[in-house]
Amino acid sequence: MTGRRARILVEVVDRYIHTRRPVSSQEIVRVYRHRLSPATIRNELNALEKEGFLYKPHVSAGRVPTVQGFRFFAQWLLSVAETDARGERLPAELQPAPGLPPLPELLRRTALLLAGMTGELGFVALPAQEEVQCLGVILREVRPGLVLAAAVSELGVTEARLIPVPPDFTATELKEAEEWLAARMGRPPEEPPSPWQGRPVHLAHQVLAELRGASPSSRVFVEGWPQLLTELATHSPEWALEKVQGLLRLLQDEAEFLWLLRELRAGQSGLMAHVGVEEVPELRDFSLVTASYFSNQGILGVAGPLWMDYARAFSAVRYLASRLQALLRQGGGG
Repeated sequence: MTGRRARILVEVVDRYIHTRRPVSSQEIVRVYRHRLSPATIRNELNALEKEGFLYKPHVSAGRVPTVQGFRFFAQWLLSVAETDARGERLPAELQPAPGLPPLPELLRRTALLLAGMTGELGFVALPAQEEVQCLGVILREVRPGLVLAAAVSELGVTEARLIPVPPDFTATELKEAEEWLAARMGRPPEEPPSPWQGRPVHLAHQVLAELRGASPSSRVFVEGWPQLLTELATHSPEWALEKVQGLLRLLQDEAEFLWLLRELRAGQSGLMAHVGVEEVPELRDFSLVTASYFSNQGILGVAGPLWMDYARAFSAVRYLASRLQALLRQGGGG
């Protein structure tokens, strides 16, 4: 759809997002300063209603966008969105401190910024483990008898464990264990070491067992639940609670949510909008705005109601995806 009808639909959705009230033909003429008469606008609104883009909640009311209407608006806005981030900066107090924080904290902060900049639910999903190359394991003495083992990938430090060692374990032995690990990086697991192989090799095997056997940490970082619930409650508190509970159930199964994000994006890069995903009951009343990072393997974005401020969401998601990519490069990421 193009031309006058498309422009009027965009105006109806834009007005509804900002007022959350049914939009009348007179309001369209007044707010957007149309030269068209209210009667002409009404004819176009009737046509848009028949085509499934709008509906009237009451006979005498104005029009409200349907999922199809919100979807058209989001795609239209994507097509005209700027592709750079000139002038977009984080508030000074939220600028990253010198030195990169550990990866989980960096991703949690990014999710928090997404929520804060958009007023929606912010999320950041790690790339699948098999897509991230492990670069090595660093061993550092914390104190006599205790060593910190940190697995370093293209994304930075992904796992860290404190491992007890004999109190007389020397710096030379620690270096030997680290070199043994580096020489075998990417190889299949080996048999347990023989007693004659020495303490460095035994420590290296212990480190590998600890890191491989660790419970998987969170792979999706989510922030902003209270504000999402507040925004949805403008519809009705009971409806809001029901919808948030459904979304929470979806996000609690991280593997399922990650699979869903990848299915929706279908390997495409850049900014995308997924409005009222009909195939997923928990997402029928929500929109997702997502972008990829780390060579199109990680995904971040926001989830919000169909009436979310798409322009603000597009700007924040695009900027923070670019910013996260730059920070990961700074820390050794792709």
